[in-house]
Amino acid sequence: MRNVNVVVMGFGNVGRAFVKVVSLKRKMIAEKYGININIVAVGDSKGVAIKKEGFDEYELLKMSELPRSSLHMFAPYGRQEVDIKEVYRETEPHIHVELTPANYLTGEPGYSNILFALRNNAHVVTANKAPLVLHYSEIMNEARSRGLSVRFRATVMGGTPFLEMLSSMKSHDIERVEGILNATTNYILTEMHENLVDFEQALKKAQAIGVAEADPTLDIEGFDAAAKLCIISHVIGKPINMNSVYRESLSKVTLKDVLDAVRQGQVIKYVALLDTQNKVASVKIVRLPKDNILAQVGGVLNAVRVKTDATELFFVGKGGGRIETAHSVFDDVLSIVLEKVIGK
Repeated sequence: MRNVNVVVMGFGNVGRAFVKVVSLKRKMIAEKYGININIVAVGDSKGVAIKKEGFDEYELLKMSELPRSSLHMFAPYGRQEVDIKEVYRETEPHIHVELTPANYLTGEPGYSNILFALRNNAHVVTANKAPLVLHYSEIMNEARSRGLSVRFRATVMGGTPFLEMLSSMKSHDIERVEGILNATTNYILTEMHENLVDFEQALKKAQAIGVAEADPTLDIEGFDAAAKLCIISHVIGKPINMNSVYRESLSKVTLKDVLDAVRQGQVIKYVALLDTQNKVASVKIVRLPKDNILAQVGGVLNAVRVKTDATELFFVGKGGGRIETAHSVFDDVLSIVLEKVIGK
């Protein structure tokens, strides 16, 4: 049985779900692949829990139920200070899982954490888009120079293997990527159309059921979808800057707009577009005919149409969700283990 040490930085919704998924799946993974996924440290904004020999399943489940920012109180393993150097010195991780919140101004703390991991010979799996949006080339060059992997399938359509499929299309010249890339805003628009409520009511419901954050700015102002377009652009080898993505705020959609669209047999959608031929990138409010395939994608589902010089493909699936995203993170971890760690 091969032990693989994993450090997790960031313990919000996805971090908790990831720890829980590992605890529930670890025995099956051990039997199937002969590897033991050992979570040796977990950090949040206030502290860190460290167990050099790895937390057992019960401890991981207990940890996943902790209140936010309370890892430092997880006796007897919690510590008040978060010192990543000390964490690495004590645990010697093979894989670093970066799940800290996105900061599109600086990329921190994810950016520094990722570089530290790579410079200390740890592969990286991340669901944090900001470091990739702001520093993709630097991160990838650092990884390549050290023979390490950086995986990030959870950053776009986190509940599906969309990025994995996109990166496999190596002989294709991808001309256009267009679709619904944000679950929160799609849910809000679906609610407005189906229940004929205004934007604020739909947003409040989304927040009440956990689909929208308490501060939904990144979603409704188009930052999240724009960031995903940037990551897609890097994956297909036609990089764009986030500042070049034109964004419209979803908050300007009114109930009157929805009623007018319905009368005309249309559906309002928040559509992200990357047109590589005309060098256009945008996140805009659009009206689509009811029979348009994107118009039929509702709730928290995401959908993307990919047009290449050879074909046209359509992907649909959950854009996120805690458990779905956690599984994507775990799949990346396992891919690295099977391809890089065990293969050494």
